[in-house]
Amino acid sequence: MSRKLFGTDGVRGRANTYPMTAEMALRLGAAAGRYFRRDGRNRHRVVIGKDTRLSGYMLENALTAGLTSTGMNVLLLGPVPTPAVGFLTRSMRADLGIMISASHNPAEDNGIKFFGPDGFKLSDEAEAEIETLVAGALDPVAPASIGRAKRIDDGRGRYMEYAKTTFPAKLRLDGLKVVLDCANGAAYRAAPDVLWELGADVIPLGVEPDGFNINDGVGSTHPQACADAVRAHGAHLGISLDGDADRVVIVDQTGRVADGDQIMALLAGRWAEQGRLAGGALVATVMSNLGLEHYLTARACGWSGRRSETAMWSSACARAASTWAENSQAIS
Repeated sequence: MSRKLFGTDGVRGRANTYPMTAEMALRLGAAAGRYFRRDGRNRHRVVIGKDTRLSGYMLENALTAGLTSTGMNVLLLGPVPTPAVGFLTRSMRADLGIMISASHNPAEDNGIKFFGPDGFKLSDEAEAEIETLVAGALDPVAPASIGRAKRIDDGRGRYMEYAKTTFPAKLRLDGLKVVLDCANGAAYRAAPDVLWELGADVIPLGVEPDGFNINDGVGSTHPQACADAVRAHGAHLGISLDGDADRVVIVDQTGRVADGDQIMALLAGRWAEQGRLAGGALVATVMSNLGLEHYLTARACGWSGRRSETAMWSSACARAASTWAENSQAIS
């Protein structure tokens, strides 16, 4: 138990191998239940979602046993996207949300990710406390206080309706042909239904999960499948998701895979023009290309020939302008 359980995105590993064993899932469930019940005022409710991996059944049952042993009531959502778990944790006033998934990893892997009552990932401090509890004695509650577990049939539908509200009310996707690759993962039902209900002509890929084929030659880690389908069907757009549908790769009408920096640049530029860019800033990871910074700097300069008040800013604009000439067509 001396090894660190939590990584940058929950607990993850090969199924039936430490730490992704039924025993560890049970202890994680019990530890999380104790953590969220310790002040005696919580609602004692947790929602659990998963992707389509075969090992998800094992981990779901083990987590449920651990949670109910501490008095938590468990609501089982079945296969839903990771963002659905965050949304439903908050919407259903749960203390805790859990997603069982290893995201874009192969089917042999799995993971457990925790969400707080606000629908966001737990803090590092909370994860550290749960990990400490896992290593200690996990005393169960009295028999009369054991929690209940039940399946929630409308969880996916609730999330789908919410997802549609994020689309502009006056817009429709009528006449738009979209290839949608769901990676045989968590969004294999929700994503095609949402786009179809918004009016799109949906060509689905990766919507026949069998417990073993998640991310196997499809999805965001294999965007060529989506690109080939876009060209074959003459589609206007391709959308490729990963196993738990919290990652997306976009393919244009020619079958060209768009770089993620290009997508962020487009969104940041348009949101800035619309006054929707909070703080006037775009947050990116260290994986982003320097060209993204140059492009955004150029946008900030306005391209109107204006001079900066400082030599430093003028120099940044000059560097951006030289990069813009090379990259503008790719980004726009």
